[in-house]
Amino acid sequence: MSHPHHINCLPVELLLSIFRHTETRGRPHGLPGLVIASHVCRRWRYLTLQTHSLWTVMSISNREKDYAHHAQTWLERSGALPVDIVVYWDSALVEQRAETTLFPIDDAAPWADEASQFVRRSYMEYDRFREIERQSLMRELDRHKHRWRSFTWNTMVDGLVEESADADV
Repeated sequence: MSHPHHINCLPVELLLSIFRHTETRGRPHGLPGLVIASHVCRRWRYLTLQTHSLWTVMSISNREKDYAHHAQTWLERSGALPVDIVVYWDSALVEQRAETTLFPIDDAAPWADEASQFVRRSYMEYDRFREIERQSLMRELDRHKHRWRSFTWNTMVDGLVEESADADV
């Protein structure tokens, strides 16, 4: 015998109020609460995806896998409504990705030591890599610039906000 879940008896307005209080920012290895709610059942998915106002506050981090795609999806779900965007940009992570991409070290090579890995490429390549990483996100965000209600870019170093810049919107 099937037992109804009492939460499904709640009125739509109350469910939407609960959804508005979910965390919009993903945890380091998890999804934002609103995304999780949209995967609970068909009713919740329909409600969350059809309510554009739930998606107007976006917090995004380059620590997330596919962060540019996440931004695109979030902006699509917000419809044409104004959006508040907060970016958490981990500089150390970009440096780590640059090291891995630009300086693959073959441990078997006789020259592969700690000192040599930093001198094999120029700083210009680092700068270019950093810019490509930033541009992948900014291309998505710029297409919706006319909808920005607020925009904050936080540069993170060692998990702490080192710099914060608010754009005049």
